[in-house]
Amino acid sequence: MLRRPHWAALAPVLSVCTLVLLVARPAAVRAADLEESLRAALEEVQAAEAAKGDAASDEKPAEGAKVQADAAAKTATAAEAAKPQAAAAPAKPKSKYPPYDEILKDTQKVSGLITLYRKDDRLLAELDAKNLNRDLIVLITIARGIGQTPIVGGFSWQFGDDAVWQFRRAGERIHLVRRNVRFTADKGSPDAQAVEVAYTDSVLFSLPIITRSPGGAYVVDLTPVFMSDLPQISNVLPGFMFSETKSTWAEIEGFPKNVELQVAATYASSGLASIDSVPDARGITVNVHYSISELPVTSYKPRLADDRVGYFVAVQKDFSKKDLDDRFVRYITRWNLEKADPSADVSTPKQPIIFWLEKTIPFTYRKPIRDGILEWNKAFEKAGFYDAVEVRQQPDDATWDPGDVNYNTFQWITAGVGFAMGPSRVNPSTGQILDADIIFDADFLQYWKQEHETFTPESVALMTGGAIDLEQYRAERKRRPAYMQNGHGDRCNCHLLSGMSRQLAVGATVMATSKRSPEETEKLIKQGLKECTMHEVGHTLGLTHNFRASGYYSLEDLNDTAKTAETGIGMSVMDYNPVNIVPAGMKQGDYFSQTIGPYDMWAIEYGYTPLKGGSPDAELPELQKIAARSGDPRYAFGADGNARGIDPDPLTSRYDLSNDVVEYAKAEAKLVAESWPKVVEELTKDGDGYQKARRAFNMLLARHGEVMFAASRYVGGLNVNRSHKGDEKAGQPLVVVPAKKQREALELVEEQVFSDKPFGFPPELYGYLASSQWDHWGVEPIERTDYPAHDVILMWQDRILSKLLSPLTLARIHDSELKVPEDEDVLTTAELLESLTDSIFAESDDFKSGEYTARKPAISSLRRNLQRAYLERLSRLAMGQTTAPEDCETIAFMELKELKGRIDTITGGDFKLDAYSQAHLEESSAKIQKVLDATMVVGP
Repeated sequence: MLRRPHWAALAPVLSVCTLVLLVARPAAVRAADLEESLRAALEEVQAAEAAKGDAASDEKPAEGAKVQADAAAKTATAAEAAKPQAAAAPAKPKSKYPPYDEILKDTQKVSGLITLYRKDDRLLAELDAKNLNRDLIVLITIARGIGQTPIVGGFSWQFGDDAVWQFRRAGERIHLVRRNVRFTADKGSPDAQAVEVAYTDSVLFSLPIITRSPGGAYVVDLTPVFMSDLPQISNVLPGFMFSETKSTWAEIEGFPKNVELQVAATYASSGLASIDSVPDARGITVNVHYSISELPVTSYKPRLADDRVGYFVAVQKDFSKKDLDDRFVRYITRWNLEKADPSADVSTPKQPIIFWLEKTIPFTYRKPIRDGILEWNKAFEKAGFYDAVEVRQQPDDATWDPGDVNYNTFQWITAGVGFAMGPSRVNPSTGQILDADIIFDADFLQYWKQEHETFTPESVALMTGGAIDLEQYRAERKRRPAYMQNGHGDRCNCHLLSGMSRQLAVGATVMATSKRSPEETEKLIKQGLKECTMHEVGHTLGLTHNFRASGYYSLEDLNDTAKTAETGIGMSVMDYNPVNIVPAGMKQGDYFSQTIGPYDMWAIEYGYTPLKGGSPDAELPELQKIAARSGDPRYAFGADGNARGIDPDPLTSRYDLSNDVVEYAKAEAKLVAESWPKVVEELTKDGDGYQKARRAFNMLLARHGEVMFAASRYVGGLNVNRSHKGDEKAGQPLVVVPAKKQREALELVEEQVFSDKPFGFPPELYGYLASSQWDHWGVEPIERTDYPAHDVILMWQDRILSKLLSPLTLARIHDSELKVPEDEDVLTTAELLESLTDSIFAESDDFKSGEYTARKPAISSLRRNLQRAYLERLSRLAMGQTTAPEDCETIAFMELKELKGRIDTITGGDFKLDAYSQAHLEESSAKIQKVLDATMVVGP
């Protein structure tokens, strides 16, 4: 429809045409001629508008007058031609576009938010006024993957603010624009004009206008948009490129509020790559689902975030904000829950959060999954809502896709990568959650996986928090996969399910070796599944991880079911909790949390309790009251950024339990020691191969190393508290771990990791730790058929040694000498290095007269390996090849000098050593001498 200024331009045309027809034509044809003249005049004005290439609302007054004058002149010519003496009717103006009907001939119309027309592999769109300059949210999902992370079915391909698009007219083209929503200012303010000048949107595609509809809508070809590598999947498939000729439409559906598109996108390569889950790497097909809808205009009110409560956040930089110290505005991500009865203390919501259980979920696991989802209603009831969360079962004959924005789903996939995700897609300007899909990979239940036959230094590092010093951490960030560097997968990078797979393996091993019943094993699995479900649902409600929550209960309280039935075994299901399984003689409680914790209730209270106030700022006084309870130990919070290998708080960690990790590690070491001798006997049955025993042995060794690494974090540790000044029960934000506790942790590590006694397995055990014998696609060949005992044990020793001697750990210990008053005890770097040297080279003070042989050496092979690793690190430290404080370099120099003296006393004495020990000590002395000589060289 033409806007008002154009009707003004059309008025003289209508008047003259009407007069000429009524006077000059017979009555029988006047009506038809009038209709034809009106239509022709209307088309003339439309053509004039199209030629200008500008929207009517943007016309200047002078330009509008020119249009009126031109139209009047043309009308006069038409009137003259219509006089009785005229021999012919006026010629119909020729449109510069091909006929609309001809362009859409033989196409299949798909009505919806955007009117689409499909013909073969072309997809046309008819964009009218309601489609232009409107914010659209475009959710991209891998509908069908290739079984390789991250290209797995159900994987959400973007998070954050990369999903807001617009169609905009630019002359004779339509631009597809990704909106820049990160920067804002009050509309109409000078700040808003400055933001508009400083920051631009991104034009992704420029589409020519093919034709126009009778109503004036623009017809464009969307094929180049979606028949392309729009999601940039090639970034995670090196050597592959999108093939337009091999790609097809898998699905095109339209609905009043959304459009659902699915492309069977084929990526081609030279065929040199090998992907087991793909029959031929020259062409792999990934079904990419696009769900397009308008950003809804609702009564939703954004809620400001607080760093004491863990929510994902939608962040904007607001240049109209009065606080010049921090222009960022952070809104929590949450659903738009409103009470059906606002006057009631507790009410049902106008629109509940509905999760659909996908029909692929096995029947036996539907109940723990359903129960895990509904468990969150306890928190919502406290926040003022009955039945805020509902669960429905997807009918077997349902045809809708989980990627459809209208459905929140719980998907059960078989990608073979053992992961879970609980992402939600949000309005980046407000934080309103619009869609959520939880994904479980069924392989997490197959806890006897081949990956557990052999761990690598990389997998060990991942299990224990990644980089342990700043240089490593910076290098890791540079090596991050492209899909994470671009924001894909970064917002909710959850690894709970793969970790749960390891925990179930440990639990099943202990149960088998302690002869617990099959019913207990089934209970273990279902409890683990329920906790995983609660965790991932928490993510879809907006909550981040809380790796501090497991540090509340004592070891005894962890198995008091009267307490854990109310709170879970940790204070939050948003932690990564390990299996709670105890050694013989201890009372066994729940294996995993079976309800949400006090922290979860508090976080939902902060995010969802209806509060008075017409704006986010008006809610702040009440929100501050809720957040000010952060000093309560039950509400302690530590996010992903507090649980990395470089972070100092030993109680903010993955897969640990209790408020004393040293005591917990001792209990776990006892549990593992009880199980090791029985893995062959109890894990293999007649007719079975021995690979299950190997995997069980590896899992126990990994669990032992994992908890010892957690204990080692006390050394150089800081207790971190997020409470703000004035919070009730608030503690000091940073407190050095007491020296007594640091020494206790160091002593445990020296006893359980640096000693060879815990690894004194019966020699015959190694003969049964055989690998699987299969060699085909889907199975990674084991490089060593026999068990690499020295390598695996040293791998864990080296990881923990690296943590203790990390430049960052040494710097924190060195700094603590300033941070702790002089009259208080403190662990110093000098004491740490001296203790490590004495522990790792203990033999130098304990040699006895006697006969040593290669079979009974003075220094065992495990100890020789450890001593070499320690000597290498101490040497690098002494030579200034690390970023550790210089005081640490001088202490390392002194330790090396004294150690050499002790070694030389042995090698030059009357001790008769075995060849291994003699050679090892002489080599060590020579290496130390080279380091001492090198450090004495004075530069120019």
